[in-house]
Amino acid sequence: MENIKSSELIKKYNLDPDKIKVVGNCEFDKDKKLFILENLVYLYELAKKNYFGGNTTKTSYSSGVILDDWSIHFGVNYNATRCEISSICAERSAILQAFNDKIQEYEIKENKRFETKINYILMSSYKNENSFANEKMTPCADCLSWFNTGYNLTNKSAVISLQKNKEGEIYILVQELNQFLPLRNLEIKTVENFDNIKLIKSESAKQIHFEDDKLIELYKQTYFAYKNNQNTKTSNQNSASGIISNGEIFTGIKIDFSKRWFMEPLMAASYKAIEKFGSNAKIDAVCYVGEEYTITESNEKIKDGIISLKTIGRINTKFASKNTLMLTGAKEGIYVHTISDFMPNEFKFIQNYEIN
Repeated sequence: MENIKSSELIKKYNLDPDKIKVVGNCEFDKDKKLFILENLVYLYELAKKNYFGGNTTKTSYSSGVILDDWSIHFGVNYNATRCEISSICAERSAILQAFNDKIQEYEIKENKRFETKINYILMSSYKNENSFANEKMTPCADCLSWFNTGYNLTNKSAVISLQKNKEGEIYILVQELNQFLPLRNLEIKTVENFDNIKLIKSESAKQIHFEDDKLIELYKQTYFAYKNNQNTKTSNQNSASGIISNGEIFTGIKIDFSKRWFMEPLMAASYKAIEKFGSNAKIDAVCYVGEEYTITESNEKIKDGIISLKTIGRINTKFASKNTLMLTGAKEGIYVHTISDFMPNEFKFIQNYEIN
């Protein structure tokens, strides 16, 4: 571990490292705590540069990825336009930088990838002067979909940011990945026998009053869409999604254009409902059926994660809610969760805390 950022930044903002506490299920020795603090403040400066000299949208975030060797790699969000295809978040930018750095050091070994793991993801942003201490610094749904599937992240990986409490004290907040993705390792199984099917509901799902028969019918129709899908032979990764919107069931299937490009089934199902009901569309339940692994050229299975968090995050901004039910197959029956079980945090940046 090397302190590559000057402690002059700590002095600039009148911060006393000894008085700044670490909050969360993690302990750092004095040197590592200072390393993290210095880089969090550096990231604020980096986001400031990006705000004035980089992005066209005047929204600026920065991130630093700390690997298991305690090397740190930086990234900022890139918005050349407001078009999605020309944008990437700071966290994914930093992960790509870490990958690019480490792949250059890698020595080729047959059927062996480098096993670098991401320990911490540091986050900061810039909006106004003296506002680098942010409340609820949380990754967006697009970034969480990366974290949900990335083999180089573990449940012990954590997001770190600077916070400010009601008393005006600045502290370092450490949030483990399982706080953002508590069901990341949920095991699913395609249900094919619907005789005496059992719904296994989470505590939050039990609070939502919805007809069980309608939920079982949603799973059945999604399963048949999955079973009859002939459009995923390129990737060999079949999946389908179904939703209940305004009392009706809509299904969508995964369609391969190539191994890289495909139609995401949950988005396809949602489009159908939104096209029919417009802004009045309300998604009460979502179902997922399909494979949860990417099959590599060497027939290796890489876990993808069971739900498209990217799409869930998007539909949740307008057409779904934290109470929308989520159905997945299980060995014992059909799991019924809610969006709040999968994504329990409120994914918004709350800024403008001054530090004087």
